[in-house]
Amino acid sequence: MKKVFVVVAVATLYVLCMQSAPYSGIDIEIIFGLFFFLPFVILYMTYVILKYGKPSSHTFEERFYDDWDYTRNSVKHANESDH
Repeated sequence: MKKVFVVVAVATLYVLCMQSAPYSGIDIEIIFGLFFFLPFVILYMTYVILKYGKPSSHTFEERFYDDWDYTRNSVKHANESDH
């Protein structure tokens, strides 16, 4: 799980550096190089998340947001409140 965090952090840092590059006076050729490698960084990050990431223990119906204890209002509960 630690490898996933490191790859996501590095990919996020890469994107932030690429986005701030035009404002920091970096040459346009370097910015184009960063832009060229961006799909490979994102694809590798996606691969690592899918390969080594831990799947959720909850279904979409159990928890709408997996990182927050929020239970969705199901259709059954919504219909019961109408009566």
